[in-house]
Amino acid sequence: MLSLTSITKSFAGVIAADDVSLAVAPGEIVGLVGENGAGKTTLMRIVAGEIPPDRGEVIVEGTIGFVHQHFMLVNAFTVAENLALVGVETKESDTRLVAELSVGEKAKVELTKAIARNPQILILDEPTSVLTPAESTELFNAMRALAARGTSVLFISHKIREVLSIATRTVVMRRGRIVAEGAHMSEQELARAMVGERGAPRPSAAHRDTPPRAAALHFQNLTVGSGEIVAIIGVAGNGQAELAAMLRDTLPRRTTALIPEDRTRDGIVGEMTIAENLALVTNTPAEDLIARFGIRASGPRQRAGTLSGGNQQKLVLARELDRNPEVVVAAEPTRGLDLEATAFVHDQLRTAAANGAAILLITSDLDEAFALAEGIHVIYRRKLSERLTPAEAADRAGQLMAGLR
Repeated sequence: MLSLTSITKSFAGVIAADDVSLAVAPGEIVGLVGENGAGKTTLMRIVAGEIPPDRGEVIVEGTIGFVHQHFMLVNAFTVAENLALVGVETKESDTRLVAELSVGEKAKVELTKAIARNPQILILDEPTSVLTPAESTELFNAMRALAARGTSVLFISHKIREVLSIATRTVVMRRGRIVAEGAHMSEQELARAMVGERGAPRPSAAHRDTPPRAAALHFQNLTVGSGEIVAIIGVAGNGQAELAAMLRDTLPRRTTALIPEDRTRDGIVGEMTIAENLALVTNTPAEDLIARFGIRASGPRQRAGTLSGGNQQKLVLARELDRNPEVVVAAEPTRGLDLEATAFVHDQLRTAAANGAAILLITSDLDEAFALAEGIHVIYRRKLSERLTPAEAADRAGQLMAGLR
């Protein structure tokens, strides 16, 4: 049995789990769904004892098996050696290196690790994202067999139809809270609960009075006009990173601002100073940009890698937006930022649009998309939906993100 009472957890001031209470009985298969960042994985890591809650009580009766979304395997070890690390002995030792396995085979090794010791609670975090349909069916049969023996199964997934086919009860999380749950929810009810009620976006002030530029962004059925903010939303891993990389490699750098998803890896050069990072793209004096973008630093000679995450993002914005670009590709521009830094980034994107830039916002934060964008596309398995108005997206986004039409 598992019981969670008033679980709360935050990271750097951002709440990941907000007063969550949940009980799971032996033999239940509970589907846990919600958009990226809803708090699902954080909650399960608390259950597994990997991280402590800031507040609340966790009661676990029995052992726990956890199949992580990102494999916890040693690639340089054989399959048998990986299993031996957790005390699992097999009759026939598999001497293949994990590095040589297919993604599906790696998933099977993870599942074997998790269930070999007959856990009373089994947590599966997006296990089918790397499985073929046949492998998924095999996994579901194993889940049902374990539940029949009394194991409590918690199944995290974005695939609504899968959840409804396997779960005896479904729990929906949004922004760190449980917002809906039930044993007989429909696809449409789940999709609406995942997305929530969304209001009209805040318009990019005054951009419609800006004389249009010839430049705009065109890709597949995606068109972003000068002065527009268009968002692409979707579950992580559906092609967002590949799209951002393709645009980075094909759009003219001279007229394009790039705000990468990983600012530490791709946005700044940590060993270089603030001034040196700025000089990679713009000739504006560093002191002026530090003041204009509110970068909290000792001065232009401070190493960029020593800045806080929010100030690193301000540095990226200062360098990229100072040139008054024609196109802005912003991938997850507020990931990991606090409320103040997030508001600053949003204001800068609105200002760029007001100055006539065509802005493509790639984000897993639905609130961000609805707050900024005039048009919204959903990406699913590397394909973009037709362009939706915010009102249309509020009604259909959850279904499209789950692969439903």
